[in-house]
Amino acid sequence: MNPVTAMKASITVMAAALLALALSGCDAPDAPAPQAEQPEPAQSSIRVSDWQQQHRQQFEAAAARWQQALVTMDQEADQDSLDAARLALADWYETFTAQTLLLNARACQLDQQALLERMDSWPLYPGYIDAMPQWPESGLISDPYLEMDRKTLRLQHGATDAAEASLGFAAMLVVLNGSGDALRGLDHFQGQDNNAPRRLRYLKLAGEQAVADYQSLSNSLPVSADNLDCALSRIIQRHQKLASSAVNDDELVIPDVVRRTVNDRLLASLEQLPDSAASAWNESRPGLLDTLAASAEEGWGPLEAWQLRGDGE
Repeated sequence: MNPVTAMKASITVMAAALLALALSGCDAPDAPAPQAEQPEPAQSSIRVSDWQQQHRQQFEAAAARWQQALVTMDQEADQDSLDAARLALADWYETFTAQTLLLNARACQLDQQALLERMDSWPLYPGYIDAMPQWPESGLISDPYLEMDRKTLRLQHGATDAAEASLGFAAMLVVLNGSGDALRGLDHFQGQDNNAPRRLRYLKLAGEQAVADYQSLSNSLPVSADNLDCALSRIIQRHQKLASSAVNDDELVIPDVVRRTVNDRLLASLEQLPDSAASAWNESRPGLLDTLAASAEEGWGPLEAWQLRGDGE
C-alpha cells in the first residue's frame, strides 16, 4: 500500500472511531483535563437533565457531520468537499454557541472555565498554528519535528500567551479557511505538498479534542441559580470582548465565522433556557425573566444594566 493510500485508510478508521466515541460518551485516555469533583445537588437546585440531553444530542450530531465531511475531503479533496467541510464546521460552531448558557453554567459549577475557554479561544495568532503567506514556514502544522497528537496540541495551547491557540473552534477555522480576506486554497489540502497531510490530521485531532472537552462539561446534575448567574456574567463578558476587539491584522485575528456567529447567536442562546429552569431561576432572582424578555427586544442593554446593578448577585 502506498503512503497516500495508507494515510487515507488510517484517517477513515480513526474518523469512525471518533464518531463511536462521541455517541458512546467515552473518551480517549489522553484527552480531557481532569474532571473536577462534582458537587452534590442542593435543595435549591434547578434540574436541567432534559435540556442537557437535548444539547448533547445536537452537539454530537453536528460533530459527526463535521467528521464525515473531513473524511470525505480526505478521500476526494475537491472544491465541493472543501466547501462542505467549511459549512459543517460553521454549523458545528453555531450549535456550540447556541448552548453557551448551559455550557458556562457547567463550567462555573465544575470550576472548568479554562476548559471551556480552550474550546473557544479568540482572538488568536494565526501564524502560531499554521503557515501564512508572509510566513510560509510558520506554525505548529509546518513543524515536521513536532509530534502531531492531542497531547502535544494541549501542551502547546496557550504555551506563553493566551492568543497562542492550538485548539478550539477558532483555531480550526483558521486552519480550514485561512486568516486573510481570501479563503485558503484547495491545494493546501491535496497531495503531500503544503503540509496537507498534517493539516488534515490536525483538523481531525482538534475535532476529537473538542468532543472530549464537551463531554467533560456534560453531566446530569442540577445547576444552581449561582451557576446560572455566573454563566450569564461570562456571556456578557464574551459579548463585550467581541465588541471591543480590534479589526483583524496580520498578527491577531478573530475568524469571520466566529464574529458572525457570536454577533448573531450569543444573545439568542439565552432563549434556549427551558421554561421550568427559567421559572426556578427567576424565583431566586426576581425580575430576571423581565430582563431576559427586554433583552430579546432591545439587545444587550437590559442585561448589562442588570449586571451593573448587581441584580444577579
